[in-house]
Amino acid sequence: MARSWGVKVIAGCAVMVALSRLGVPVALAEDAGESRDAPGAYAVASTVLTVVHAPLKTALCGTSVVLGGLAYLLAFGRPPVAKDASDTVKGVCTGPYIITPTRLRTETMESHGAE
Repeated sequence: MARSWGVKVIAGCAVMVALSRLGVPVALAEDAGESRDAPGAYAVASTVLTVVHAPLKTALCGTSVVLGGLAYLLAFGRPPVAKDASDTVKGVCTGPYIITPTRLRTETMESHGAE
């Protein structure tokens, strides 16, 4: 029963993300440097990647919090271990959870050497 609820939540989030992206291709179509199909492709790709990325990043963040807390407790709060655990949790849990078309396009262009 809990699995069914989880699937419904993930499906609902996917629908909400997809619906929120409907306005993005219109705004990106004003960019004269790209073809008309590219903004729509970035919007679709960012939606699909966000649906996969956000839950995985959330699970990884939660796991790092639990393991960091466990390391802190087992080390009796020693400062080096506490700092390492804190830095690990901070590194894993920060950053964007949602992949936007602009971010996707920027990283794609940077990886291909374009400006």
